[in-house]
Amino acid sequence: MDGKEALFRIRGLLLEDADSGFLDDRLSYAYLYEAMIKFGELTNSVRGEQEITTVAEQKAYTLASEFVKLYLTDEENNHFVKYNNGTSSSFLFQKSYDDIYYAMASSVAVPSHFAIIDQELSDRVTGTTTSAGATSGGECTLADTTADFSDVEAGDIVHNTDDTSDGVVLSKTSTTELLTALFDGTDDDWTSGDSYVIQPQGRLKIVIDPPPSTASHTITIPYIKKPAPVYSPYGTYPVQPQYIDAFCKYAAFLYKYRDREPNYGNAWWLAWNNAVRNARYQSDKKFLRTRIGVNLKARR
Repeated sequence: MDGKEALFRIRGLLLEDADSGFLDDRLSYAYLYEAMIKFGELTNSVRGEQEITTVAEQKAYTLASEFVKLYLTDEENNHFVKYNNGTSSSFLFQKSYDDIYYAMASSVAVPSHFAIIDQELSDRVTGTTTSAGATSGGECTLADTTADFSDVEAGDIVHNTDDTSDGVVLSKTSTTELLTALFDGTDDDWTSGDSYVIQPQGRLKIVIDPPPSTASHTITIPYIKKPAPVYSPYGTYPVQPQYIDAFCKYAAFLYKYRDREPNYGNAWWLAWNNAVRNARYQSDKKFLRTRIGVNLKARR
């Protein structure tokens, strides 16, 4: 599903023309992105994996910005990640951060548990472009040879403070170049010398318990992820064709609540929900996943 087809379908569902004043391309893309994130989270169908290299005595490590949730569990429904000390692999199991904080355990050769916690927002990234980035297919390149975009990721918010356009980072080409989509400004592109502001999105941290006493071990974290956002006509989401209509109905549902017509919105939401339930069933069946588990361990 590409952006152009999605906008066409949303207009059809809402009986709006291409020049409708009610619909807004940026808002439609945002609604579709929300639908895609929820779809992946509910169906466990968009997966990623992150490898983290340990630092001696360090407990907390930043997770990828695309991280949504853990999804692998053992027979007792406990989430786990893999830990390799360079010689052999073992598994760390999730526990509450309260327990980890209270225990204040000293470092060990191989940890046994982990927790997921929030992290404060990173600092804004600011600077000035060093070359022009004209718009092509709804996308434009922000280039700054003096910048370090190491901490910038797809989905971060970007502002061109000179032409007053706002948008989204679509991908990172390098540590000095970003592919972006801009809206509602004078030109919706980048001119050499334009000032920019990038607001990184919130991320989570993984806390290892006890902290490892040795550096250069590897933590492998499988997770459900957010896909790269689509905010342009030819950007695409990794979704099977039979579910395209459901994403558009989710966007239509949000538009109808914005239009104070909840009955129409509820109808679109039910259609979306039924599609998600079917996708989850088919995904579980395809990958031989069980949906129901029983944990007989007593709480401490």
